[in-house]
Amino acid sequence: MIKRRIMRALRINSATSTINLTCRLRNNGGFCAIHVTDDEVCEYMLMEARTQSVVVYVEVEQISPIHFDAPPVEAFM
Repeated sequence: MIKRRIMRALRINSATSTINLTCRLRNNGGFCAIHVTDDEVCEYMLMEARTQSVVVYVEVEQISPIHFDAPPVEAFM
């Protein structure tokens, strides 16, 4: 759900592209990067953002259409 919102906000076409999200937040004086794989992780990151800054990296990937090599069609009589 959050991925769709981000794609809409950044005007990314969901039919031709997909995104990967990585969140970075402070952890014991350093930084921790977490790859967001589902909505539960994303909800946790947003809850953390209420008390500290969270940086979200958005990686856009093009969806490649499925191609397969079919043998040429031949007519036999």
